[in-house]
Amino acid sequence: MFQNAFTRRNLLGLALMSTGAVATACSGDGSNRAPSDAAPSRKMPGEFRESPILAQQVKSGELPALKERLPKKPYVVNPGILVDDKFTRMRPGKFGGTFQLAQESPAGDPIIFIGINEPLIWAPSGLDFDEKPGIHGNVVEEWEANTDDSVYTFHLRQGLRWSDGEPVTMDDVRFAFEDVLHNEDITPIFPDYLQAGKRADAAPAKLEVIDDWTFSLTFDKSYGTFPMQLAIFGWRGYGDIIKPRHYLEQFHVKYASKAKLAALVKDASLPEGEWFNLFNAKQLTSWLWNATTEQGLGHPTLLPWVLKEVNGGTFNYERNPYYFKVDAEGNQLPYMDGIRSQVVQNKETLTSRALFGEFDYLGERATFRKLELFADKADSGDINILIPNQHVIPTTIFLNLTHTDKVWRQVTGDVRFRRALSLAMNREELIENFYLGEFAKLPEETNSGEFNPAEANRLLDEMGLDQKDSEGWRLGPDGERFRIPFEVADLSENHIPLAELVAEYWKEVGVYTTLRKIDATVLGERQELNELKATAIWVHHPIWRSAGMDDYLPFNNWGPQWQLWHATKGEEGEEPPAEVRELFELHTEFTSARLGSPESDAAIDGIIKSIRDNVWMLNPFEQADWPTFFTKRVKNVATGVKRDVYGIIVTYSMEQWYLDD
Repeated sequence: MFQNAFTRRNLLGLALMSTGAVATACSGDGSNRAPSDAAPSRKMPGEFRESPILAQQVKSGELPALKERLPKKPYVVNPGILVDDKFTRMRPGKFGGTFQLAQESPAGDPIIFIGINEPLIWAPSGLDFDEKPGIHGNVVEEWEANTDDSVYTFHLRQGLRWSDGEPVTMDDVRFAFEDVLHNEDITPIFPDYLQAGKRADAAPAKLEVIDDWTFSLTFDKSYGTFPMQLAIFGWRGYGDIIKPRHYLEQFHVKYASKAKLAALVKDASLPEGEWFNLFNAKQLTSWLWNATTEQGLGHPTLLPWVLKEVNGGTFNYERNPYYFKVDAEGNQLPYMDGIRSQVVQNKETLTSRALFGEFDYLGERATFRKLELFADKADSGDINILIPNQHVIPTTIFLNLTHTDKVWRQVTGDVRFRRALSLAMNREELIENFYLGEFAKLPEETNSGEFNPAEANRLLDEMGLDQKDSEGWRLGPDGERFRIPFEVADLSENHIPLAELVAEYWKEVGVYTTLRKIDATVLGERQELNELKATAIWVHHPIWRSAGMDDYLPFNNWGPQWQLWHATKGEEGEEPPAEVRELFELHTEFTSARLGSPESDAAIDGIIKSIRDNVWMLNPFEQADWPTFFTKRVKNVATGVKRDVYGIIVTYSMEQWYLDD
């Protein structure tokens, strides 16, 4: 058990560090269409200025003048456009400096990935779809939809350039659709978000190039959440819609010299003829993760910083001289000249080094066990603490209801069993132990927060698990001891100890439960093979309503064979029971309707009711927060205790951060 005297003494002090009131993320009311006069660049600055480093390169002839590098209408980032100004007081910053970060793996970094990500369109604070100017252009200048949300039209920013200086043209859009998405070697499964309602039986979006700067995507049915799919879902970037043809065509069999392409395939140690695997290794998809790995070296992007060098576990990023955003005073973003990220694979070591000032931002890596250490450093004036809201329920527990073990299926398939496990969990104790009793809440929407071991025992007896072995463990319908084999990866400081405590709760009601720590990669592999019976990961519950996140569906977590049946239109997998089919239908209704409409609200209400009534997942809590910090030199960032700002959205504004030593 953790000592909570700290929170009782110091929460008020932390709260006083807050820079003001916050806005809660909210769903739209149907006003999420962005007409031309609602674009964020409402007032173009009179002149533009650039980093001294770039100005010197212009002077030496290495770069063209800034006016030639910016689009005709840059994205003007006024205060409150990227992140609501009520909790992040964005002000014009100053140029210069290198941001110091750490990452846990050479295979990419989530902080940098979010910080440099650029979606096609955006909404204030990522989720404020009903706030003026609503969902507006980001990479594209403007967009609009027809009355039934089946045709979406996008307008490129004239003069937009890739990070290598080449212009972005409609050829880049055609290439993305015709040569990549519709090439079955490269894209064997067409992305479902480019099908109306994300339905497997819907037709792929049809591209129409209208003129040199305008294109449309047409769906065969209404698709009201498509703007959210482009703006925020899955932290999606522009990469599926616009690709640098001038760079990627060297890896494409349709355009490249056969001899040169064969040599590249051989150099990559790929089997002869597997040009498409080389292409996929080189391209940036909608998930722009490769921009943070060695595979992204040399790939032109539209991102604020571009990876330039990887050396000895250190990743060096430089500012993109052709970046398309400016602040309200005409300063080309980003403010910081570069990012330096060092691989530190141990979380404890990473956190300790950050506390000693080696790194400017900790990110989403620590738990409240470290809060007292953070407070000591804050008191000494070294750091600024931020306690934002989690965009996920960080340790959701899943039982695989489609596992091949027949006894397991019979027991876990009975909703009384799942309700009993929920009732056996002492959630108040979990919140006290892992969230200091202050930084998470009992579940209300997705589960009942009730703790009632007596009722749990009654339900287990009622469903036929009333027989026990000589050691007091409940017997399954086969007469053998029934066992829940928890397999959990060390995804955070809390995952293993929380799972251990939950296992003890279940043992208290006679359900034998074991825990095995496994590697995250092994966890994913076992999920894919349908071998995992029980685990703890996370779900995005807080933003289901506003972002259209769909991890309430079975996927690999609680019903992978049902999800496979749904995705393949019944050709593979296993037909689910009626209540799961109803969940899929509600999902289609939700993704098809305009966010905030009565149809949308009714569908998401039905989805959450299904989760609660059927206990598809076990959530120890809802509305959890997490602690992090910045060094004092980082400006234009949120600090203090701010329950209603999502930390991941704060990171989206990294191009506005600046350093002041």
